[in-house]
Amino acid sequence: MRKKNTPPRLVLCLGLKSSGSTWLYNAVIGMLKAAERGRVAAFYADNLGMIPKDAGSARFLVVKCHEPSAGLLLLARLLRGTVLLSVREPRDAAASLMQRFRHPFAAVLRDIGREAAQILTLEEKPLLTLRYEDRFFEREETLTVIARALGLRLRVSDRRRIFRALSREATAKRIDRLVARGSLANDPDAFDPATHLHPGHLGDGRVGKFREVLTAQEQKQIAAATRAYSRRFGYGRPRKR
Repeated sequence: MRKKNTPPRLVLCLGLKSSGSTWLYNAVIGMLKAAERGRVAAFYADNLGMIPKDAGSARFLVVKCHEPSAGLLLLARLLRGTVLLSVREPRDAAASLMQRFRHPFAAVLRDIGREAAQILTLEEKPLLTLRYEDRFFEREETLTVIARALGLRLRVSDRRRIFRALSREATAKRIDRLVARGSLANDPDAFDPATHLHPGHLGDGRVGKFREVLTAQEQKQIAAATRAYSRRFGYGRPRKR
């Protein structure tokens, strides 16, 4: 428990869908539990109404979101929260959603467009921005970078344990166990409340696959809907070395 009248520490894990935001979310939860004492409340919320009623009693709030409302971002500022951001080429994110969840293009276009626009409403620069194309979720040192950003002292043994638990192989096994137990319905959109893993959570991870998955017209529509986001994060043009 935190000291009375002391506000909880808030960590906002923000990103486009299919940008590695779930890996980031679970990494932060694991590191806080390993390095700090006190209750960690972790949940998905895009607005204040989605925050659990008992969250205020926790010492740490870890919030995953894709379309943060103005109210949620204001709360993050008032609590001097930490914003960690994951980004991805929007057309690849759209292609991944269509492949893994069988979402129709119209729904994906709407979601990706809104998410990209909301990410750009951040008034302050995120403490850390992780690019999907850099394969941050496949590198153990990413945990060290996140821990440093959060001011956490993470033991090497804990870092290795957390990284192994978040590996592709371990995640696949965990999803299989959840499905076998009946914890995940036979529905692409079903998810585990604790980890936010979906039955089709693991994609192929390929960069540039939108060229094979999306039609030329669909590529143009996603690009048009996310033009400002792509300009901000350097997508749609060669990256500077």
